[in-house]
Amino acid sequence: MKASVILAHPQRGSLNHALAAAAVRGLEAAGYDVTAHDLYAEGFDPLLRPEEVETTTFSDPLAARHASEVLEVARIVVVHPTWFFHVPAMAKGWVDRVIREGIAFDVVEGGVAGHLRASSALIVTTANASRTVEVEALNDPLTTFWRECVFAPAGVGIVERIAIGPVRGSTQQARQAWLAQVERAAGARRPP
Repeated sequence: MKASVILAHPQRGSLNHALAAAAVRGLEAAGYDVTAHDLYAEGFDPLLRPEEVETTTFSDPLAARHASEVLEVARIVVVHPTWFFHVPAMAKGWVDRVIREGIAFDVVEGGVAGHLRASSALIVTTANASRTVEVEALNDPLTTFWRECVFAPAGVGIVERIAIGPVRGSTQQARQAWLAQVERAAGARRPP
């Protein structure tokens, strides 16, 4: 079984980096062959190019590799910070270029046909605001984005989210608990 971990945080040594590493450990312990991607370190270009619009063409080999990999994996883990109560531009650009029509799904009569083999995805987000603020103020936009807008159309049936926060001012004990939680959750759901 294969799994992908997608990290979208610009600062090396961040909590997000540690969470992505915890996800890799959990997946490997569960028997997955894991490919981990640090979008910033790889130099992933988040801009959808004109030649990619309404095609299955990729303007660079890195985006093509990401698409090829994501079509084959059984489990996907995405780790990113919450900025302005939503997905950072790098993560959104990854979605725009990789999880796009003609690649991850097709629009068909009466709906969409998903092409991803992954039976489940885990989204791990960090924030300085509490989850309560996100839900009460904006009706949980990140969960809706990943579950309903990104992965459901692509055919991923189970999309879970771990919302970590508030991060600012958190203790080392809290961070260790979050890392353990992500490690357990990443490897917990095995495809049927």
